[in-house]
Amino acid sequence: MSGHAARWLLLPATVVLCALVPSAGQAKGGNAGAAMAPQATAGADHACIVRGATGPTIAWSHLHNPVLSYRDAAVKDQAQIWAGGRWHMLFSYVTNDTTVPGQESWDIATAESTDLRHWSAPVPWSEQPGGMASPDIVRSPSGMFVSTYDSPPGESGPLQAKLYYRTSSDLVHWSAPHPLAPNLYPSPDDRLIDPALAWTGNGLILAYKVGTTSMPQTFEIAWSRTGSLNGPWVVVGRPTIQQYGDTFENYELLVVGGRWHLVATSNTLDQPWIYTLPGDPKDPSSWLQWVDGRHLQVPSEAWNTGAGISSVGFEHANSAFLCVDTADGYDYLTYAGSQELSQFGGWGHAAIGVARSRDLVHWSVPPG
Repeated sequence: MSGHAARWLLLPATVVLCALVPSAGQAKGGNAGAAMAPQATAGADHACIVRGATGPTIAWSHLHNPVLSYRDAAVKDQAQIWAGGRWHMLFSYVTNDTTVPGQESWDIATAESTDLRHWSAPVPWSEQPGGMASPDIVRSPSGMFVSTYDSPPGESGPLQAKLYYRTSSDLVHWSAPHPLAPNLYPSPDDRLIDPALAWTGNGLILAYKVGTTSMPQTFEIAWSRTGSLNGPWVVVGRPTIQQYGDTFENYELLVVGGRWHLVATSNTLDQPWIYTLPGDPKDPSSWLQWVDGRHLQVPSEAWNTGAGISSVGFEHANSAFLCVDTADGYDYLTYAGSQELSQFGGWGHAAIGVARSRDLVHWSVPPG
């Protein structure tokens, strides 16, 4: 959840994405879930395409941005995964259109699509007091799907946001909420948002942002030596990477070309960036060092361009989520955008778009 011209490529019209994740056994939690969620190897838990009979086909020439939008809701902070023959997208679902900050309503919802063009109606999660936002989606080594998020959103209530997770074997039925690393910052005054996980073969890494907008906000790393979501958790430290004199948020940890990477949004200007982890991922302290930072330059369109500058007057490419596919040579980036930041409590009537690239440098948007 956020705080407040690119080169074009001529690409083939239709892309078939091949499965990235080799099956390594069956998941626990029922036959349907086992069929969708084979065990994941280290790093493969973040592959956005789960192995199945066939991968998705994207008719690129038939798409147009935004690919997901609703007349009566703003959607952002999305994460998606292909499993069971369809895309499953999780996102912050903001309703009650108002210009009064704090009067909007926050939830997490899911939608499904076979082609990124036609989506099912949004299905909100079971309610959590105060609302919730900023979901991420990964798989545990057992193959169980894990969504991390924060609750409650915003900073206007008596309690600041903490980290949570829910699990699912089929991406349809989700568990009750479980606190994530509650021992790290137990005070009600401490705010933690945007959690992201990475199983490394030596425990479990957790990335998150700590702090409120009235004080310095910081990117932080914690570690569960046991590899369990229940910990025990310890703080490793705070990566020093910055852009525009500020920190990052909306974290995604994933493997690209055999190396762990970080995709994150700059806290200032809400721009997507990607970094490389140069060290050994099994060493928890290595997650404090990131190199080769690069701005993901998403082309501007009318739906994500407005008056002023990005993050102040409109949203250009906020909360980016990267889906890599080394089999067909394309990488896909979804992101949130809006023409203004006045509706829905000042968060804007956000929608979700998609861009693609062969090299993570030059990006194109759908021709439609």
